[in-house]
Amino acid sequence: MRKLKILILFLIYLSLPVSATTYSGGVTKIGQQESNKIIDSKTKQPVEFAKISIPQQKFRTFSDMNGNFELPDIKIKQPTILNVEKEGYRPFSLTINNNHSLSNPMQIEIARSEPFDINLDSEIIHLGDNSFSKNSASAGDFKLKSSGASYSKDFIMTENAKKSTNYLCIGSICGLDTLLAKKMGQNKIRTSAYSTPTEVFFNNQKIGEIKINGDGQRIKIPNSLIKADAKNQITIKTGHNTYASNHLDYDDIEMMNISILSE
Repeated sequence: MRKLKILILFLIYLSLPVSATTYSGGVTKIGQQESNKIIDSKTKQPVEFAKISIPQQKFRTFSDMNGNFELPDIKIKQPTILNVEKEGYRPFSLTINNNHSLSNPMQIEIARSEPFDINLDSEIIHLGDNSFSKNSASAGDFKLKSSGASYSKDFIMTENAKKSTNYLCIGSICGLDTLLAKKMGQNKIRTSAYSTPTEVFFNNQKIGEIKINGDGQRIKIPNSLIKADAKNQITIKTGHNTYASNHLDYDDIEMMNISILSE
């Protein structure tokens, strides 16, 4: 029964949009070509001058006229975020788990922006209290100081947005020490010391939770909560440790490429 439960959880994990081609791009080929390449997800043509970066490693490069780019020979021990930016395209990020991920050339598709897309933040954001163990997910690659236990952003949505299906999209998120992340092998914490899920709010109403680390995570925004042609607000709150303690211990997480995508 235990093996069956783990298998079911693994299949659920695989079904999640870890590299969601439809929404924010995706890795379509690994180790099937001689070099890394950025292409347009619709035309399949190379994308030149796209910026590729690994912020935690302070690395940045650009794709050439054929969409090709090279990655450095760096040591990665914990999940690290690789980011791709290009004007006119939706932001894309990918979690690299180890050096083997970098040694296999990959082809990355990026999707053009839609008229009602809203890019909220393209920088890495660290939530928590800067207190985490070496067994925490991605602990070895946390480079930024925490900006607090929550992140909020105000933005305007038009009346036309209410005619579409809208999603909050987080390009990449790592560091979650939830029970599900523990069962998926994403951290090595004691089971009794897991954290509550990260919570997502839209205009002060909770619209979802994030329980596992990964890429292309999206949460549907109910159109009934959208304030047309007025200020709206998204808030992301990190979880806290459920282990009995005399103080509140927040889960330290990092996330990148937060946006509102419309279909």
